[in-house]
Amino acid sequence: MGEIRTTTTRAARPGKAVSRRTRMAAPATGAPVHRAPRPTSTPTPGQRLRYRFDNALARGAGVVIGWLALLTLAIFVVAGLAFWAFGLDGVNGEGPVPNPAEGIWQAMLRVVDAGTFAGDSSWPMRLLSFVVTLAGIFIAGSLIGLIANAVDQRIEGLRKGRSDVLESGHTVVLGWSPRIAAIVSELVVANASEKHAAVVVLGVEDKTVMEDTLSAAVGDTGTTRLVCRSGSPAKVADLEMVNLLGARSVIVMSAGNGDADAIRAVLAIKTLDPDFTGPRVVAEISDPTYADSLAALTDGRVVTVNSDHVIAEITAQSCRQSGLSQVLRDLIDFDGDEIYFAPFDELTGGTYAEALTAFDTSAVLGLARADGSILVNPPATTVLEDGDQVIAVAEDDSTFRCTGARSWPVPVPALPQDEVQLPKRLLIVGWSLLGAKVVREFDQFAVPGTVVDVVVDPSLVDPGDVRIEGLQHTDVRVHPTSAGPEELAALVRDEAYDQGIVLSYREAVEAADGDARTLLTLLALRRAWPAGGERAVRIVAEVLERDDVELVRAGGVDDWIVSDEVTSLMLAQLSERTELAQVFVELFDPEGARLSFGPAQRYVGSDPVPFGAVVAAGAARGQSVLGYRVGATGAVRLNPGKSEVVSLAAADSVLVVESRAQLAGGAR
Repeated sequence: MGEIRTTTTRAARPGKAVSRRTRMAAPATGAPVHRAPRPTSTPTPGQRLRYRFDNALARGAGVVIGWLALLTLAIFVVAGLAFWAFGLDGVNGEGPVPNPAEGIWQAMLRVVDAGTFAGDSSWPMRLLSFVVTLAGIFIAGSLIGLIANAVDQRIEGLRKGRSDVLESGHTVVLGWSPRIAAIVSELVVANASEKHAAVVVLGVEDKTVMEDTLSAAVGDTGTTRLVCRSGSPAKVADLEMVNLLGARSVIVMSAGNGDADAIRAVLAIKTLDPDFTGPRVVAEISDPTYADSLAALTDGRVVTVNSDHVIAEITAQSCRQSGLSQVLRDLIDFDGDEIYFAPFDELTGGTYAEALTAFDTSAVLGLARADGSILVNPPATTVLEDGDQVIAVAEDDSTFRCTGARSWPVPVPALPQDEVQLPKRLLIVGWSLLGAKVVREFDQFAVPGTVVDVVVDPSLVDPGDVRIEGLQHTDVRVHPTSAGPEELAALVRDEAYDQGIVLSYREAVEAADGDARTLLTLLALRRAWPAGGERAVRIVAEVLERDDVELVRAGGVDDWIVSDEVTSLMLAQLSERTELAQVFVELFDPEGARLSFGPAQRYVGSDPVPFGAVVAAGAARGQSVLGYRVGATGAVRLNPGKSEVVSLAAADSVLVVESRAQLAGGAR
């Protein structure tokens, strides 16, 4: 019988639920199963009230404050009408309440001041006053507590950086990285002449952390307001919070996940500004493929900066000639002279050679055509057309003024023909992804047979990873060693080097540790290559943190490259004037025009001459002259006045912009 019960089901009776075993077996027959609805009970009024109260609390403190305020007001009104209707005495037995308004006032006094009912003499007044005061203690007290809590929440929200930004015409920096301090410092300099400038930083870090970091690194911001907000640069709501569409320019940092975060931020900007016709957008992108894709998909409206390429180019050029890194830094920061664009109708129809001498306080370096193309150091016979702009180095846009083409006598040079001695033996200590880029850039102007010795610490970098393909003039040899003082001394004792480069292990160690290694390596190299001695060798060093520049200079370096600072300067510069992007591309392109120092006696003799004559001598050689370098001190004078008389010695050199063919020696 027990077995039969477990396999047999009884027919469902009317009003009875089908057994669980029957419901489970029903699908096997293919018949649909209809589950009986669960019985529900009607909620009580108290449950409904509690449900509505819970929903009100979930909507925020503002709703609860509103309901409690209405309830408190209702207590005032009901109690005040009762005081008046029953003719009860007022405060301290002053007689019956004369009207409803006075009754409401009396009720409010009992809620605000609990001791008011102590003067009531009749029991009806005492009881009613007690009820009103007790209600006030609970309800009005809750109201005050909620208001105080709402204020605290608002203050906490402000501390977290989640309030809307009402700035306009400001610069927005998306993403947080160690380079932001340098960017903000440059923007502060750029905004020095503006009264109401603002820089807004949006990052995932805590607002107070960002503010404290920038305050310590930047210091006095002058006329620039610095606003920090916590949020994601890839979220449209957070971009609206910083009023991105009302900004003048946007700088997208490669932070966190690198290029991925930068691309997501650009796409978020595109959601708000589909055609990128609003603020100027400059993005830091390391991968050239991503950079090209962004430029193509945005029709060039998003300007990208490849930090590794810029740093590698500056490092390679610094190896070629001393002082070039200083010039390049001066051109991409806001201190001193800068690059400006401006149209000059009076020069239309004239040649580029005439434009070179038409500005007494500005050094011309190229032309911007009406169609948007950029010509850096075009041929001297190039004719300026309608809509063309002159590109020049000037102290300020107010000093970029045409003084008229002037004919300067071309001096007789002391060295009509010569060659620049390029380094043939290069020592690189340290390695990173930047190292391969530096060697490739160096190979662009190296002479055949050039040898590059790379010293790497095998505990930090696998020597097998030091592979550089596509070199035409350079042979690379790898030396696995810890690069201690003894190892470096033995290496440089047996080899005669022309240049030395110290790179940081940026992917393997922290910035502070990388700079510490750089300092120790510099001391070891300077001990083997004493400055001013017979074996003196120029050393170029990469510095990760700009606070370590003074220490590196004390270590005897000739030129230094602050990696984060170079990128930051370019991002800040392009955020103010995106048209400079094509100029920088031309200057940092291996096949484009380049800055170079030529021996002064190639342009002048031994007699003092106006600097305008030096410019004319450069124009005769197809070069744009920007300044000169004093050989005795190494100081570079950028953009001297054309009327200024200079006396250049044999050890001095002239700073020019020249073409690739000239750089290779084809137009010496």
